[in-house]
Amino acid sequence: MGSGKSSVGRRIAFRTGHRFVDTDELVTSRAGRSITQIFAAHGEAYFRDLETAALAELAAESSIVLATGGGIVLREKNRAALQRIGVVAWLDAAPDALFERVSRNKKRPLLQTEDPRASFDALLTSRREIYAAAADFSVDSTHLSHDDAARAVIEAAENCARTRPEGFGS
Repeated sequence: MGSGKSSVGRRIAFRTGHRFVDTDELVTSRAGRSITQIFAAHGEAYFRDLETAALAELAAESSIVLATGGGIVLREKNRAALQRIGVVAWLDAAPDALFERVSRNKKRPLLQTEDPRASFDALLTSRREIYAAAADFSVDSTHLSHDDAARAVIEAAENCARTRPEGFGS
């Protein structure tokens, strides 16, 4: 949350000529509801099921830049699917910067708690190891503009792809 995945992803897609796909947008489009509405009506597990289904549909895609919700990596099969799709980047930032960014959007269902900062910190702490294990590399976006972060991701992805026998993915 708050790392700039969608904004940076759109810039990467533009620079590379790939199609941009955001799993949150796929889920909300198919469900006909916002993420907040999905969480309120059906809960997080249902949302994660929709997210997993959207990711499974993308498994055969090529030449895409994919932005995912931060919780998609919680399921092992999603982490495996991301690796099959291509190079996985973790767009990270300092916790204070991330929280400041997510605080601008009051519609984050996982932060609709009595203490949003404590909830945010707990989520980040519980997910950091998973993010690190799922990613081929990370880029710290704390002090980067979206354009600079996009350039850094593209450069790291190209370096990573050169070391992978299958390149960027299927």
